[in-house]
Amino acid sequence: MSNFKNRILIVLAIIYSSILISAYFIQYVLNIPPCQLCYYQRYPYYFATIVIILAFFKKINLKQVFILLLFTSFVSASLSFYHIGIEQSFFDELGSCTSNTKSNNTENLLKELQMQPVISCKNIIFQIFGLSLATINFILSIILMLLFGIFLKYEKQDRRNN
Repeated sequence: MSNFKNRILIVLAIIYSSILISAYFIQYVLNIPPCQLCYYQRYPYYFATIVIILAFFKKINLKQVFILLLFTSFVSASLSFYHIGIEQSFFDELGSCTSNTKSNNTENLLKELQMQPVISCKNIIFQIFGLSLATINFILSIILMLLFGIFLKYEKQDRRNN
């Protein structure tokens, strides 16, 4: 793999690792608990990290990396768009974002609630520059989708010229 392609993979690895490290920093160092959708929004980044690792070991080529990361960014943008919709009351929360208690008396209800702490997907607990993390994730996912689209277009034109 050329030096240029390795540099692209290193930059991508840094971007995706930084995103995951930031999520864990906010959760464990700042002690801000994520909601269920926040956990779901991490999955595309895990997948992207695996794709990049496979590319480093030359199991997939750079075009395949861009296609997979374009798809991954689309999934991430979709999840974060849904999360923003919940935050803004455009959509209802998932069942996993609310408590599903089945107790019929207060003593059992209290025990049940203590055993399953549920963070509402609707509540914006942490913001950066006035934006929720779901909004930041959406913007970042759109930017990444555009970049991967440009890379794929460039790669296609480069192939035609050779």
